[in-house]
Amino acid sequence: MRYSNLHTHTSFSDGLHTIEENILSAIEKNMISLGISDHSYTDFDLRYCMRPVNIPAYIREVRRLQKKYEDQIEVYLGLEYDGYTKLENRELYDYVLGDCHYIKIGNEYFSVDHAKDEQWATIEKYFGGDAIAYSKAYFDTYVERTRINKPDILGHYDLSAKFGHVDETSPVYRNMATEALIAALEVTPIIELNTGAISRGIRAVPYPADYLLKEVLAHNGKVVLCSDSHDMKNLDAYFDESVELLKSLGFKSIVQLHKNKFEEVGI
Repeated sequence: MRYSNLHTHTSFSDGLHTIEENILSAIEKNMISLGISDHSYTDFDLRYCMRPVNIPAYIREVRRLQKKYEDQIEVYLGLEYDGYTKLENRELYDYVLGDCHYIKIGNEYFSVDHAKDEQWATIEKYFGGDAIAYSKAYFDTYVERTRINKPDILGHYDLSAKFGHVDETSPVYRNMATEALIAALEVTPIIELNTGAISRGIRAVPYPADYLLKEVLAHNGKVVLCSDSHDMKNLDAYFDESVELLKSLGFKSIVQLHKNKFEEVGI
């Protein structure tokens, strides 16, 4: 099948390649559509994000290339929208992908996914080494920000488990992750299956974990394949394997952005 990917990063934020290089790679891979979704501005952490001064150029460049390559591929203007971003002019984007990259403690923001040691330092200092308590704070934040921001797509949902500090087999953890997922799906019924941590050698499975994907299916949620690519070679990384995983769990379709609409496509 022809794939679509709506979670991609370019040199406008923390990606390796330009928007046009990503588009040309997607065309070479015979993809049906590509969404560009660089990181929204977070004034408290400048390691990943676009700066406000560059956002107008980002919008212009995606729109220019959308027109240039319209006969070869559908290109969409997106944004990876961190929960704590104060987003203005949302109507300028074709879609926003909602993520939670931080836990806020007092007046400070602590990154959930930047580095293994950084995440553990937060767990140890503020949660007494209890990764499940840390994950609860993450899921509470995820649901809160989803309800406030109402994104079009839920992004890398169970991110607190990224570095293996939490026991994902724990019934306590699984129950909290499931309850929060159901709450988020009530706001935004489309969730990404994110393969980014696989291509970067951090995890062997995508987000969300398979038991959570079963809950997505049980609650009539829809899945869109995304690779969270920072390198154009990974635009469709592990998509074939992800389709087989979804089939094994009972999914009959995925969602793609096609002709400016989210459409279900059989798998």
